[in-house]
Amino acid sequence: MMRHTARLLRTLFMVGLIAAGCGGTGSSDSTVEPTSGPLLPWKAGNRWTYRVIDDGEVSEKETTVGALEPVGGTGPNRDVLANKVVTRKGAADKTVSWQVLSGTSIIRYREQSFQANTDTVETEEHWAPAKLHVDEAPEHVAVGATWLEVYAETKLPSEGLSSTETVRERWTVLADDEPVTVPAGTFRALVLQKAGTSKTKTYWYVRGIGKVKETGGQTEELVSFEVLP
Repeated sequence: MMRHTARLLRTLFMVGLIAAGCGGTGSSDSTVEPTSGPLLPWKAGNRWTYRVIDDGEVSEKETTVGALEPVGGTGPNRDVLANKVVTRKGAADKTVSWQVLSGTSIIRYREQSFQANTDTVETEEHWAPAKLHVDEAPEHVAVGATWLEVYAETKLPSEGLSSTETVRERWTVLADDEPVTVPAGTFRALVLQKAGTSKTKTYWYVRGIGKVKETGGQTEELVSFEVLP
């Protein structure tokens, strides 16, 4: 009984926070449907946890937005300030990227992938111009909208030769206000598709919360989130 009461109170607390326009922490008990705020709330301290299904294996992934700092590295944007974003998947995988809110877009300048269970960089990448994470300009959230992103992607492996290639990604808005259910709850989402050089991914974004689902290569479903007001 006490556990059930705690879950009910947590759900009511979350609904109250979103109704007031504030951030909060979602849980598997949440059944809220926020309709306002940015598609991807972007503040240091924001955190999202996902259930990841990849070739039948299930793991957990956590992404945390850190403070602003110089992008660093060897790319053309090394002196630009961006948020350091840490993503951990399972017990072994870690990536660090430098991303920032720029106008209506969140863009990625640089990313490092680490060897399993170590702090040794395995691969580093940077993009020129910066790689789009999500864009909520009015013309890019209307159903049926489509546009092309083109950038030079440079890969710097810890072993072997570096390489640079031109990458083209076609974005399309597939739907808006689409119901989607994930462990964190039931929401109504904007659905985006990104068709890249090697694979196609589909994303479900909920205003005031961020990405709640992703498919393509692997499936990610939101389990919990912490979004600051």
